[in-house]
Amino acid sequence: MQTLFALITLATTPADDVSGTVALASGKPGGQAVVYLEGGAKAPPMKKAVVDQRDRRFIPHVSVVTVGTRVDFPNNDVVFHNVFTEYHSERFDFGMYARGKTKSKVFDRPGLAVLLCSIHPEMSAYVMCVDTPYFAVTDSKGRFQIKDVPAGEYTVRAWHETGEKYSQRTRIDAGETLTIRTAR
Repeated sequence: MQTLFALITLATTPADDVSGTVALASGKPGGQAVVYLEGGAKAPPMKKAVVDQRDRRFIPHVSVVTVGTRVDFPNNDVVFHNVFTEYHSERFDFGMYARGKTKSKVFDRPGLAVLLCSIHPEMSAYVMCVDTPYFAVTDSKGRFQIKDVPAGEYTVRAWHETGEKYSQRTRIDAGETLTIRTAR
């Protein structure tokens, strides 16, 4: 896999929290990037996940769910919407539905779903489905924190909607800082 991220810094605390920063190849902060650690424990399905439709936008724009999680897609806008995607070559399309209605989808395999609305082409969002409890979405400055990560071997993965991806096997130990510089 070609690495396009410029920099990922991981730091652990004695409490096993992993935090860091993502910078894109352009040098800009990697805001709304998904960072996750594969290896170790598998994650149970999340109890609740929602991608709202409001003001002709999907909210949140980027979200992460674990395998087996049901995601609700309520329409809380004053207009009709439609949610569709290609998800692991398994297309789903909810058709048009009005304000106050909710459609749902269980995400049963890891991967990325690019959400679109056939009525409003400016609407888009992303749902990353992962099979790990260790994940985060970065803030606008590219910062993230993943709580309660046991020391061990992991594959650090990152994804950004620009198409930039990152993947590297590494060891995470408590109290250490790991800086990963990637090719530009």
